[in-house]
Formats: sequence, C-alpha cells, structure tokens
Amino acid sequence: MRTVEVTDDLQAYLDGLVPTRDAVLARMEEEADREGIPIVEPHEGSLLYLLVKIAGAKRILELGTATGYSGIWMLRGSGGGTLTTYETDHDRAQRARANFGEAGFGKAAIVLEENAKDGLEKLEGRFDACFIDLLNSFKSEEITRRVLELCIERLEGGALLMADNALRQGEVIAPKNQQAKNVAAYNQLVAKHPRLEGVVIPIRDGLSVARVKD
Repeated sequence: MRTVEVTDDLQAYLDGLVPTRDAVLARMEEEADREGIPIVEPHEGSLLYLLVKIAGAKRILELGTATGYSGIWMLRGSGGGTLTTYETDHDRAQRARANFGEAGFGKAAIVLEENAKDGLEKLEGRFDACFIDLLNSFKSEEITRRVLELCIERLEGGALLMADNALRQGEVIAPKNQQAKNVAAYNQLVAKHPRLEGVVIPIRDGLSVARVKD
C-alpha cells in the first residue's frame, strides 16, 4: 500500500480534527508560533492526552518542559495526576509555572530547573508515564543511553515511555550530525531493549511510544 505524504495541507486537515483548544492552549500555540518556541502542537498533544488517559497514568515524568504545552495535555489526560518536569531555561520554567497555574495545575506540576540527566540521577519516586522531549539536545549517544536507562528505572511495569522527534526529519536513516545519531541510537535502544515493547508513530517529527514490560 502506498504511504500517504503528510503535506502542509493534510497536516492542517488533521489539526482541524482536533477539538478547539481552550484559551490557555490557544494562547500558548500563538506564542510558540510567534516566538519560535518548540511545542508538540495540537495533533500530537491530543495523542499524548489519549495515550496517558488510556494507560491510566497518574504520575508523569517529563524531560523538557519548554513553556508547559505538552505537560498540560498530559495532565489533562491523567485526570487528577501529577507532573514532574525538567527545564534548564529559567525564563521558560517561569512561564511554564504560570501556564500550569492558569490551566489549573499549579499544585500538580513541579518544574525542576536542572539538567534532566543530573536530576534523574538523584530523583526518587516511581512514575506511570515518561515523555522525553530532549532527543535533539543530548550531547552524545552515551548520554542518550544513560537517560533512557534512568527513565526505565523509574517507571512501573506497564508504564508508558514516549519520546518526541523520533524521526529527526528523516535524518535517522543516514545520520550525519550528533543530534541525528542520538535519535537513531535511541530508536535502536528502544527496539532492542529487553524491558520495552514499542513503535515509532510517524506523527509530526515522529513519536516513539513504548511500554515497560511487567
């Protein structure tokens, strides 16, 4: 069967099927477009919401907060759960806290201003879902591997492990730069890991979705 190319028009069509966002998310989308802030956008946000909701995840871990867009989608899917999320940029962390508060999650979201790998090394607690939005930011394949293992160690059996930008605009086929090599390495690690079963969904720039085996 021929694969359908997701053109800009087709993506606009898909986004149009997503329910109208409330004032908070709509404003954040406008800000992201205007200021070049990286967000998952509504189509993928809806998928994160559904995955978290279907999994019944209540304790969510996120690496890469930005201004809180994906976190809000996942918190809504959790139905009263909590989010622990890492962000190194102080201004974005502050904006995320404000956005979480405006969305009604001021007490449910903990924004930690720390390097995710260093933070995970000492993080206590167990989680039902993890969303990695830093595959494009890791400095090496070894750090990518270590972060993956740290996340798995903190996830319960049956938990979700998700990662954005899993296709790196197609560069994963023949990676030439370090970021593409990191993403390709992550995908291989997930595919071959004895504790994971997963798939890459070709939505937007690719979403890796895996389940931690019981």
